[in-house]
Amino acid sequence: MGEGGLELEHPQSSEEKESVMDPIPAASLLLVVATEAALRLRVEWLQRAGYKVNPAFSLKDIEQACHARSFDMVLVADAVEPKMKKAIGLTVRHFFPEAPILQMGRIRPDIDGDCFVTGESREDLLSSVKKILRRDEIRPAAI
Repeated sequence: MGEGGLELEHPQSSEEKESVMDPIPAASLLLVVATEAALRLRVEWLQRAGYKVNPAFSLKDIEQACHARSFDMVLVADAVEPKMKKAIGLTVRHFFPEAPILQMGRIRPDIDGDCFVTGESREDLLSSVKKILRRDEIRPAAI
């Protein structure tokens, strides 16, 4: 307790502030990656930010996940092959026509429709996910 009975607030690091800043409550994300290493890192970032993450490595994984639950957003790693990305886009659009798709590490999207792109860094990814889920005024592929 400080003078006069006031309790002083402890300054937060920017990482702590990021995690407390109004993330969309328990938004459900489908994360499509090509490797286990890419999965571990991104799942850690997203879960720490408060999101529910369902991983997928193949089209079969994606179809099973889409049958089992709904997703607020689909994230696709750049290492996923272009043909696979097209198939992912078609599959996701079949189950969730309105779900935004965020491609990581791209400048221009490989997938048609409501698709966005972002950099590979933790900050880029978390900022983009939050903006899209909040439905901020952004044009597809403009993040």
